[in-house]
Amino acid sequence: MLEHDFPWVQVVAGNSELWWSGAIRLGMVTAIQGGASCIVWLNDDTLPQCGALEHLVNLAIERSSICGGVSRTSSDTFVYSGGVMLRRWPERLKAAPRPEADPFSVEWLHGNLVAIPAVAWRRVGLNESCWMKHSFADIEYTLRAHRAGIPVLIVPAAQAAADYNDSASYWSWADPRLSWWDVLGGFGSPKVWWYLPGLVYFKFATAGAAGAVDCVWVCVKALLLGVFKGIPIRRLTQNINTTKGMS
Repeated sequence: MLEHDFPWVQVVAGNSELWWSGAIRLGMVTAIQGGASCIVWLNDDTLPQCGALEHLVNLAIERSSICGGVSRTSSDTFVYSGGVMLRRWPERLKAAPRPEADPFSVEWLHGNLVAIPAVAWRRVGLNESCWMKHSFADIEYTLRAHRAGIPVLIVPAAQAAADYNDSASYWSWADPRLSWWDVLGGFGSPKVWWYLPGLVYFKFATAGAAGAVDCVWVCVKALLLGVFKGIPIRRLTQNINTTKGMS
């Protein structure tokens, strides 16, 4: 279909080891080598409204800014856009801005729909893809640009529809769908946010020595969770109630 209807599109072959970060980096390298003046990150589950891409690209070039759109999920309970850093962790916007609102500054963006002008990658380089294979890679790159003086904007007029990523990537450890073994296995799974190599890189890159404390605390919490889940709570409660009844 691409060859027939869009013969000018260049398809770049990847592999199963690229994950999000590696695929994005490969695409950016290919576009830069082709003389691109602006690059758009667009997830395969994100469908921009008519004119959204053009609006983002034009604004990114005009303002020499990284510009992100607003991607709403079908239930509208989760919106991909951007946010700020709060206590060394990324805090996303809880509510979607109105489409008619003016562009506004944030510290980082979700990677669903983002326009990146040449001035950005010339100053801060490309996204990291060796350690952060999936989670945090979009946040770290746009946060790095923000801290380097490149404006990072959410553009409410650039709207898109997106699938909600209802997977362990966004789950809390308190989610009953996650067993302790799932939590433990997640430290070696690039798809989840607590993938240890990616988490350590992100925390050191964004918070330095204080980030090391955060990483240690995450590991401690995982161990404590394992102890908690290993306690036969129901039996323990029954024993306590039985003891109380006998006293």
